Amino acid sequence: MSESLISHDVSKQIKINSLCRAKWLELNEIVYYDHQGRVRTWESVSRTTKVSEVDSSDIIATVNKDGKKYIILTLQFRPPVNNFVLEFPAGLIDPNESIENASLRELKEETGYQADQVLLTSPPLPLESGAADCTSKIVIVNITEDKKEKQELEDTESIEVVLLPFDNLFDHLEDERKKRNCLVNIQLYSFALGLSFRDKFYK
Repeated sequence: MSESLISHDVSKQIKINSLCRAKWLELNEIVYYDHQGRVRTWESVSRTTKVSEVDSSDIIATVNKDGKKYIILTLQFRPPVNNFVLEFPAGLIDPNESIENASLRELKEETGYQADQVLLTSPPLPLESGAADCTSKIVIVNITEDKKEKQELEDTESIEVVLLPFDNLFDHLEDERKKRNCLVNIQLYSFALGLSFRDKFYK
């Protein structure tokens, strides 16, 4: 094992200065000590709606349909990248709401599916640690029966529900991306690639 050259005792934030605050996002200047104890600055974005250490949840949901297992995804237009993006169902956490309840609520609102149980909740995971302090938790749920109700979308939302076979997910995801000429969210792409990594690159 290599010896670590990073001192975790030295690097830390000193203070955060707000540079610009809009309705949903805030641009900050972070003053911090680097690994050599030097004072430096870093620009970062925060959500103005953050109510806890975790901003949101990403939901990995599978459903049994016609004897096969499918993964439930969403497709929606994302203005910052000017394209439609295939993603896991996801959403922000409301005040005084647990991550599990938020995940079940968002899954129902975005897709119409109601999960039977939460199988796993991850620790907080940074989403874009070089540019923002946003964190998410991955929540894995299972849906045993294909009973889809009406979506409960907000006026600003237009979300298409996409079901892809869980087996050979990476290949199905690539086919869907090319067919729709859309982008794939990095969490989803990494998940699908991880499922097939050994078979594709280490046969």
